[in-house]
Amino acid sequence: MKGVIVPLVTPFNEDYSLDFQALEEHIRYLEKVGVHGIFVNATTGEFTSLTKEERKLLAERGRELVNSSFYLVGTASTNTLEVVELTKHAEDIGADYAVIAPPYYCPLNDKALFTHYSTIAERTDIPIILYNIPSCANPLSIQAIKELALEYSNIAGVKETIDSISHVRDVIFEVKGERKDFKVFTGLDHHFLNTLILGGDGGIMACANFAPEIHLKLFKAYEENRPEMFEYARKLAKLSQVYNLASSFGSAIKIAMQLRGFPIKPVLRPPYVIDGKETREKIKELLSSLKLIP
Repeated sequence: MKGVIVPLVTPFNEDYSLDFQALEEHIRYLEKVGVHGIFVNATTGEFTSLTKEERKLLAERGRELVNSSFYLVGTASTNTLEVVELTKHAEDIGADYAVIAPPYYCPLNDKALFTHYSTIAERTDIPIILYNIPSCANPLSIQAIKELALEYSNIAGVKETIDSISHVRDVIFEVKGERKDFKVFTGLDHHFLNTLILGGDGGIMACANFAPEIHLKLFKAYEENRPEMFEYARKLAKLSQVYNLASSFGSAIKIAMQLRGFPIKPVLRPPYVIDGKETREKIKELLSSLKLIP
């Protein structure tokens, strides 16, 4: 697995129920334009606002809809045994990968995190992508990632949502350097190209929900060693400013999607809130400057 992977938004109706029609339309669009992977129950998908039953339902429906892309399912929780349950479910429905962020809220050291992930790895067979997002959960150190990768063959890679080139460099050199099949993805649009150049495998990036054409052009240009990759990297760097304009990833992405004409209602599950007119105008201005909207 490599390339452009999309951490899907979760579409809601005005009453906060799951909007499966919008989900289907969005997945069909993403596969049509050629993304390499589709990821449900992601941070962008507001997984912490979903019930366990809804997460399973979304995973099942996504599995039915995704045909030509790799299919990833988020199974994170603060409860190790619940992660095992959700990961087994992802395995049973035929997902290609489970993506697992560390527990959040309760501080854990490397030993506790190793125990958490080793319990999951030993009780499931599905390939696991670790999800390092220190702004929201316990951080995964390079040493912890390395120990897990070298101990368990089904721990297949890591998504790094960390604004540090040196950290991603060290994961690639120290972990992927010893285990060649270990996958390293960035979670940040503006780190897509430098992750590839350092030897990483791609990106799992939220802006690809509404502007996948830029990510795909960058990846193709990189693979063909064309200088246009730098132009697309600059566009992604500017596009990633969208996150600074809204109160949450979900709000920024859903507003941008609506502005670009996607069938996603601007509805977030509480406690998240959709930002108002002022934020919408700022996002509109950003998209317009990149010629993504008139």
